[in-house]
Amino acid sequence: GAALKATGTNVERAADWLFSHMDDMEAAVASVLNKDQAPAAGGAGATTAASKSPEDGSGVYELVGFVSHMGANTSCGHYVCHIKKEGKWTIFNDRKVALSKAPPLDLGYMYFFRSVGSS
Repeated sequence: GAALKATGTNVERAADWLFSHMDDMEAAVASVLNKDQAPAAGGAGATTAASKSPEDGSGVYELVGFVSHMGANTSCGHYVCHIKKEGKWTIFNDRKVALSKAPPLDLGYMYFFRSVGSS
C-alpha cells in the first residue's frame, strides 16, 4: 500500500518506488504512512487522520501487474514487468514494450493487485 500511496496509485511508478527504496524499506514506508499521522494545526491534542478507523473494502482484488525473470537463473538474464491495462497484458522489457499474448502468470516474483471495490 505505501508504494501505491506514495505514487498516487500509479502501478508503474509504484514498482519503481519499491526498487528505489530497497535499502531502507521500513523507513520509507513509515515516512509515507506517517504523513497521514502528522498533528493537525492546533497542537498535541488535535485529532489526526490516523485516529479514524480505515475501511476494509470488499477484499476482492484484480491482478494488474507482475515482475518476472527472463534467463536461465537469477545470475543470468534480467527482470521484466507485465502490466494489465484496458484488459490487455503488456510486457515492459527494457526499452521494448509490446503486447504480451501469453504472459507467464505462474512465474512472477512480485505481483501487484488493485482493489475492485465492493461486490
